[in-house]
Amino acid sequence: MSPLGNAVIERRSLPVRVMQIGAGNFLRGFADWMIHQANVAGVLEHGVAVLKVTPRAGEVMSGLTEQDGRFHVVLDGMRDGQPFTEVTLVDVVREAVDAYADWDRCRELACGDDLRLVVSNTTEAGIVYVDDDLTATPPASFPAKMAVLLHERWRHFGGDPARGLFFLPCELNEDNGQALRDAVLRHARQLSPDFAGWVAAHCRFYDTIVDRIVPGLADVEGDRLAVRAEHYARWAIAGDPAIRDEFPLDRAGLPVEFLDDIRPFREKKVRVLNGAHTALAAVGPLLGCTTVAEAVAHPLAGGYVRRLLDDEVLPTLPPAAVEFAGATLERFSNPALQHRLADISLNAVAKWHTRNLPVLLDRWQAGGDAPLTAFALAVLLTGYAGGLGTYPARDDAEVISRVRDGFSTADPDTWLAGLLPSLPGAVPAAAERLAVEVAQHVRTILDAGAAAALEKVTR
Repeated sequence: MSPLGNAVIERRSLPVRVMQIGAGNFLRGFADWMIHQANVAGVLEHGVAVLKVTPRAGEVMSGLTEQDGRFHVVLDGMRDGQPFTEVTLVDVVREAVDAYADWDRCRELACGDDLRLVVSNTTEAGIVYVDDDLTATPPASFPAKMAVLLHERWRHFGGDPARGLFFLPCELNEDNGQALRDAVLRHARQLSPDFAGWVAAHCRFYDTIVDRIVPGLADVEGDRLAVRAEHYARWAIAGDPAIRDEFPLDRAGLPVEFLDDIRPFREKKVRVLNGAHTALAAVGPLLGCTTVAEAVAHPLAGGYVRRLLDDEVLPTLPPAAVEFAGATLERFSNPALQHRLADISLNAVAKWHTRNLPVLLDRWQAGGDAPLTAFALAVLLTGYAGGLGTYPARDDAEVISRVRDGFSTADPDTWLAGLLPSLPGAVPAAAERLAVEVAQHVRTILDAGAAAALEKVTR
């Protein structure tokens, strides 16, 4: 296959209407794929500018530049009981900018005449308000970056009401659009009351839920950014109805729904699919599993996640969720996806609090318990603290440092009592009981070994 550069493949001209926050596999295999399909169908004419907003090193941005924003999306699915593969050359990215290398260019992009939408995926840890330096180049947090870029746009267009943007966050935080709006507005008020009023009145933030397993890169000759994903996809969007005309992906036959209330679907999807992913990513490495399919097929890890769903997750959901859980396990078992547990484990502590803690709290409120849910957190924290040897820890450096500080094999109770209230997403009212239950698992893990502790809790 020839290199994917402008000199090789002629491309259509597309105005940059979308600012994409994040260059990861998910957004490229989900949002960019959908935008491309809608462009081909004649429903949209949207180009995308990708902004890398984390300081972590990575090769995706250089790859996007070398390949002029092009990459393949390889979809694996089942049709009439037979596996099939669909390959699409996605050609929507028109520019890729590292905010830490060229913040001035990010500011210029924010003032684009054609810009209409912002799509993001910064993980659950990204949509948080922190006391940030808004004069930094760039500010540290995602909401602060957005506030500064919007402020630049507001000034550039003289506060024109028609220049507000539509925000579609793909992070799995509850009420993600509202959470992002609240954080951006807090920063906006620090910059200017008039500017904050413009954001509140003329920028629209939508609650969304996304569903597609995008495990990583695919083997496509000549394309080092090719993404592999499952064929199944769903994007639910709730909020101001103006988004239906601004971003009408459904008119291209794409699996996008505009809903009045996203919460029932979000709760089912996050607790079943994402919660099971986070739990498997915690326990799978204990048994030598490297992918979701391997973990689901493993007698102990697979038994653990099935018990987790049946005994703890599904009792917190409406009966119809049983069918969704069964279909989810089938999706997990797709061997073609090669969904690496290490990729799921990024920012795992914040993910556990978003995806798994609500199950535990609902079980407690109903008079039950959730030992399998608590066990996943015990493994994560023990692994982060160094109690499991070379256990992978792909998390914020501050979180890892906080977990390791005060770790004691002799007294995990005191360690956890001080630690749990300070973790991202912690619920202080639940921290005391959670510390007691997690400490019990930690002691078993340290005394008997992680695999034996997992076998014991799954019985």
